[in-house]
Amino acid sequence: MERRIPRAGEIYRHFKGKKYRILYNATSTETGEDMVIFETVEGSHKVYASLLESFLAALDMGKYPHADQKRRFELCRDMREGPAAELRRQGTTTSLILKFLELEDNEERIRFLQRHQTELDGRFLTAASESLEFTETGDSLEERFAALMRFLKTKQKYEGRRLR
Repeated sequence: MERRIPRAGEIYRHFKGKKYRILYNATSTETGEDMVIFETVEGSHKVYASLLESFLAALDMGKYPHADQKRRFELCRDMREGPAAELRRQGTTTSLILKFLELEDNEERIRFLQRHQTELDGRFLTAASESLEFTETGDSLEERFAALMRFLKTKQKYEGRRLR
């Protein structure tokens, strides 16, 4: 296999947006195939098992043409949880907030959010929402992100019509 095997503690993003923490690498007792055991990062911390080959597989772009990534699971930028990762995330979050605040229009903001989705945390989403005078909805990061994107797309649509 050409891709690196996931390691315990690393965070991977599924192509649909949720993040998962690798718990273990395992071997199936029935088939002897390599497996990955992982859990959701947020919410109920539900645990899943996947064949390593499936976990590392390329995404069927014919079936998912609008996906933002080429693989089912991709390693997130902040690879491990812990104090050092938290410090890196805070530094990254601050710089992302400052870059977001400098953007001129909603189209740029939407592209920025899409490009940096895997790096965004609750602190960023709160700051971005407040800067736009948007009242956040949703409990999870994914729900908050989706609500902010809908807000920006709606603003872009209706502000664009006013200028014509």
